[in-house]
Amino acid sequence: MVPTILLVGLLVLAIVLTWLPYVGLAKPPAGKRQVEVWSWTNAADALSGVSEEFEAEHPDLDIYINKNGSNLQTRLLLALSAGSGIPDVSQLQEREAAKYTRTGRLTDLTDWASPYREQFVPAFWDSCVYEGRMYALPWDVGPCAVYYKRWIFEEYGLDPWTIETWDDFVAMGVELKERSGGKVRMLPLSEANLIEMLQILMQQNGGNVFDVQGRIVLDSPQNRQVLALMRQMLDTGINADLTPYSPEWEASYQTDNVACYPNAVWAVAALKQAAGDTAGKWGVFPMPAFEKGGIRTSNLGGSVLIIPRESEVAEEAWSFIEFANCTVEGQIEQFREQGLFPALITAYDHPYFDEKDPFFADQAVNKVFAQDFEKLPTMTRTADWNEAQAYLGRSLTRWAETRQDNGAYLRGVAEALGRKVVREVVPYEELAAQREGTDESGPDDE
Repeated sequence: MVPTILLVGLLVLAIVLTWLPYVGLAKPPAGKRQVEVWSWTNAADALSGVSEEFEAEHPDLDIYINKNGSNLQTRLLLALSAGSGIPDVSQLQEREAAKYTRTGRLTDLTDWASPYREQFVPAFWDSCVYEGRMYALPWDVGPCAVYYKRWIFEEYGLDPWTIETWDDFVAMGVELKERSGGKVRMLPLSEANLIEMLQILMQQNGGNVFDVQGRIVLDSPQNRQVLALMRQMLDTGINADLTPYSPEWEASYQTDNVACYPNAVWAVAALKQAAGDTAGKWGVFPMPAFEKGGIRTSNLGGSVLIIPRESEVAEEAWSFIEFANCTVEGQIEQFREQGLFPALITAYDHPYFDEKDPFFADQAVNKVFAQDFEKLPTMTRTADWNEAQAYLGRSLTRWAETRQDNGAYLRGVAEALGRKVVREVVPYEELAAQREGTDESGPDDE
């Protein structure tokens, strides 16, 4: 009896969650076909902005932006499973797209999207492909750089623009700590929350959790190098023990105890809101590279747009996505108005990227964030990405506190994750041999 009641309860919950967004659903004007779009927060506002111009060019269409961020992705998965209550377009976080592209419930966008392939950041394009077919389209991205307090570096006679590598970054952090008598730390980094920094550094260095075959490749030379760098940051004491985005973290924006913040472009809005009194005293420099001459960027965050297979207006939905994602004008408007950094590479040549920002002492910071981004290594996602992320997040603190060997830690996590999600684990020796072969291959090698 109890299992039956539980089953009925879950079914009712699924129905409620699926249909809740439709309460008060707007009806299209007479003679128009409606394209319903699910999105959240400022992303929904960005789509609303471009929809007006799109509708002017397509008077037979009505774009209805259903701004309903609460559990949107969960509700979408339920709707796809039920085959009803489905939007025509939906936003997804890029890191979770793989869970949906493998459902068989999304429209194949390959023929429509293929002409634009060379215009998108390759790493994001790859995340939208499953078994050679395109089921999502990149929308916005989260390129990383380092926000810094000009006044601190000026006070202690240091120039952050001389930093080229992470070794340089750590060395300057040590120097800054010494010159300030221990008062100033180079960056916020807490042993209790290391997952975000791990992801940033892992992608920059070409590391991965999964390979394209879905195997676990966590214990790799690239990831061991990342952990070695994080250990160095902790051991040298150049870090301030602050939890990301906590009140203490945000309060530190206006103090003299933290000098800089490696983070994504979307952090600009929160920084300006929390530290308005320090406007004109900030700057942004490129992410340090792992090796001199290496790429000086990474990524954190980003979104894609999809069309469910059951949409009755798939062609019209694609026309709207194409307008929003595949035109420089559409991408720049969303960036200018709502801070959605374009996934479209051709947008980086737009004059908006040369505009100076008074908050950053009239620096053209968008150019800094765009630097090297088209070279970003692909972070391979699978349907088990969230499981892997959660496991790493829980275990990294123990790695830091116990000073566990980097290789032993990665090997242990890889094996435990492999048992949990039933995936093959590739040993370190094989991955090291692969990297050695890649390093030794010339530019003309296949």
